[in-house]
Amino acid sequence: MTNRYRFDAENHVHLLDGRPLVGTSRVGSVLAKPLTWWASGLAVQTFGCPDPKVLTKIKNRKATKEEIETHRNGLSQFLTTLREFTPEQYEVLIDKAYRAHQTTLKDKAATGTDIHAECERYIKARIAGSGDSATDYSPQIMPFVKWSYENTKRWLWSEGHCYSEKHWIGGICDAGYEKLDGTFGILDFKSTKEAYVPQFWQCAGYDIQISENGVLDKDGNEIIRFCPWNASEYCIFAFGGETPKPYFFSDPKGAKEAFLATLLIYNKLPQE
Repeated sequence: MTNRYRFDAENHVHLLDGRPLVGTSRVGSVLAKPLTWWASGLAVQTFGCPDPKVLTKIKNRKATKEEIETHRNGLSQFLTTLREFTPEQYEVLIDKAYRAHQTTLKDKAATGTDIHAECERYIKARIAGSGDSATDYSPQIMPFVKWSYENTKRWLWSEGHCYSEKHWIGGICDAGYEKLDGTFGILDFKSTKEAYVPQFWQCAGYDIQISENGVLDKDGNEIIRFCPWNASEYCIFAFGGETPKPYFFSDPKGAKEAFLATLLIYNKLPQE
């Protein structure tokens, strides 16, 4: 007897009748994202660039004299040091620059996971009708808790599994909500400083799956089914900025079209 949907947590694989589904978050990997520039910025910092953002300002002739001077002094100081490097030391530096983004991501991973877990705990408490005391949660997620109290009527699910047999994709959607004005939406937590359009397309991928099969637990048991499901917005709550805040996208139809177009490209590429 086949087992329809289930999630293999050990290997982080969504399965349908024992066959792996394409992970929703992987679909966006075919796009050149703004995070690519962030990664290259970390690499050039390794070579003495004090602030990578100044490079764009210089290119667009918008950098101040002070910014240009600071930039060139940093490069000059590094170049002086570099002249003393042995080939072996230079090889280590190249490796450090190559892995700079990966190292930074690992350093932030634990914090990001903690924030995500805290938000999940808060939402599940709200769903259960408890946990209303703000003192129950860490200061890091208080901007989200405050926004939730002021804007949401109820939370529909937290960490909801979903899948589409038609498009052969699976995923875990962070949360669904109904706002005080009756608006339904899908929310995803991100550690970025702001929201990027492809992140909303990821929400659209979840929307497509939820519309087809509802929201499930990791073993494929139905948590909630909507007939029909009618999300009118997607929300990215970005925790990476100085003040964490929500960003909204109000064109679900366009986002779904973009996600499916991206999925088509993903499926056409050679897979490892």
